[in-house]
Amino acid sequence: MPDTLCRQCGGELDVEKQCFHCDQPIQLVCTKCTNPTEIRFHSQCIYGEENICHTVAALA
Repeated sequence: MPDTLCRQCGGELDVEKQCFHCDQPIQLVCTKCTNPTEIRFHSQCIYGEENICHTVAALA
């Protein structure tokens, strides 16, 4: 189940980072306390090591 509220303060979450391949959210950030969630990669977009490297490089 995806996060809908911040686990630290209960504030609303907004998209912080998106998947390099499909633009789906992979990290959210609280609009109230700016606490980020953990990055969640999804397997349907990561097929090989090359894609993983590109995705990680895009997040840096």
